[in-house]
Parts: sequence; structure tokens; C-alpha cells
Amino acid sequence: MRRWRRMTEAMEIRVTDEGKEFRNRVLETPGAEKLMHCYQCGTCTSDCPVAKRVPEFRPRNIARLAMYGQKERLLSGDLLWLCAGCYTCYERCPQEVHVSEIVSALRKLALEEGRLHPTIKVLMGSLSEMGYVYEIGEFENEMREEDGLPPAPQPDVRAVEAIMRKTGLMDRMGGE
Repeated sequence: MRRWRRMTEAMEIRVTDEGKEFRNRVLETPGAEKLMHCYQCGTCTSDCPVAKRVPEFRPRNIARLAMYGQKERLLSGDLLWLCAGCYTCYERCPQEVHVSEIVSALRKLALEEGRLHPTIKVLMGSLSEMGYVYEIGEFENEMREEDGLPPAPQPDVRAVEAIMRKTGLMDRMGGE
């Protein structure tokens, strides 16, 4: 919970040259081009299902901090990873500022810097080991059978790992 407070605490914001460079990197990411059109109306936050449940999560604040180039406040902590990617903000914004795409852009930048959220790291580890993000065992296959479905296919774990290596994900996860 403490990590979440970092982004919501009142702080003085100074736009530095590094901040401007970071903002430009965000703006260059497909989907985040309209970031500077945001006039902070709050529609994205009022309709966000995550914001309704997690008071610290505010899409409007994420957009504002991205506009000000607040890289550390955005990329450290958990808030970016709470976005459900439901695109409610995308559909509601009167300026067509796609905050969900901005969050995706910020996640991409975090990943490029090796800042992968621990939960995502665990899921990706499972994917590289089993070919699934969670184990599909006998119980799950029995449930599938009861529903008239065949057993879950066995993934080619080597192929999954090869893709993860080729895309650089294994390196960013600290994989060998």
C-alpha cells in the first residue's frame, strides 16, 4: 500500500529536461500521441472500475504525471500494473486521450528498463516453464471433460521459451 501513496501524495512537480525527454518517449508510443490534449476533466477516473475499488489509482493522475515527465513516480511502484486494460477511459474521454494506451506505453518503457512488476515476473516464469501462466493439471482436465471439452493441449514449452528469449523478455525477467 505504501508504494501506491507515492504517486498520490502532494508534491511539487518540476519539469526537467530529463522529464521532457521522457514525455517525448511516451508521446512517440502508438496510442499515446494525444497525451497533451488531456485537460484533466477526470472523466477517465470517474468511470474507471479500478479507481472505484483502489482509491490510489487515478488514470487522470497518470496522464498528468506523464505530461510532466515524472518518470520515477510513474515507473516505480505498482499503480501502472493495476490498470485492467478495459478501455473504459478510452471510450469516455471527450478529448480522445487514450489513458489505457498511455499506461501500456508506460509499461513498455518500464519493461525496456527492466522494471517488471513481480506479479508479471511470476506469470512469465510460469509461462516459460509450463507454457501456461498457471498449471493445468488433472483436476482442470476433468472439469474440461465434464464440459465436453478435450484435455488442454500440451504447449511446446521450448518454443514459448524461444519466443521469450528472441523478444528479450527472458533477459528482462532475469532468465538465463
